[in-house]
Amino acid sequence: MNPKPLFVLALAVISLLACRISPQVSSGEGAGVTMRLPVGVSRYIGDPEEPDKLERALLPEDTQIVKMRYHTVTSDPARKDDAHVTIVLAGAERRSIHRPEVCLTGQGWSILNAETIPVEIRPGQTLKVRDLYIEKPIYMNAGDTKTRRLRAHYVYWFVGTDVTTPSHLDRILLSTWDSVFRNVNHRWAYPSVMAYVTEGFTPEEIGQRTRNSAETMEMITGLIKELVPTFQRDFAQPKAVALDVAAKH
Repeated sequence: MNPKPLFVLALAVISLLACRISPQVSSGEGAGVTMRLPVGVSRYIGDPEEPDKLERALLPEDTQIVKMRYHTVTSDPARKDDAHVTIVLAGAERRSIHRPEVCLTGQGWSILNAETIPVEIRPGQTLKVRDLYIEKPIYMNAGDTKTRRLRAHYVYWFVGTDVTTPSHLDRILLSTWDSVFRNVNHRWAYPSVMAYVTEGFTPEEIGQRTRNSAETMEMITGLIKELVPTFQRDFAQPKAVALDVAAKH
């Protein structure tokens, strides 16, 4: 007998039970992130960005979004790095958080490869993230008749009250399981970092230094390592330790 239908049936029963007995997620409950991004970190300066109209139109009104464009401080495009960081935090409606692949393909991107990779935030603490290698055709200038292929890495993960996962399916399973058996209703957040692979473009064309795929991922993971402790609670430096060190001095 094929066990898959039994698993699906069991999951459906658990999901129904969760909806019956779990309390409604309320705004501000169980967030594993703070909705603030630093204005500067390491060698980067951050410029706040506004959510675009499509994001606001598609997401529930109580969804919180913070966006920052991080760039190195230089006037020379041949030395410049640039990345876009976003955190989306669900409100009372859970449809704020979804599979990023859906939005990316809707924006014209094709997914060339997808893989889960570890990022060491600090010794002994590793964050698993999902890396999407994506591509889309673009016109560089108005009036161009031929397109060029722009590639990028889009890296994301999901943060609950006290859990983190790079998998959308695992997020759904954790929501159901923890609601029923731990009485925890996760208010999910969805951080992401995106940067273009600038190989094949001149710095003057793209406004950044020339980076291949591996160099772009090195930049992204380095930025994640710097940023995550500033907004994700389970990677934040314990305050008690900081106070204890200060007391000794």
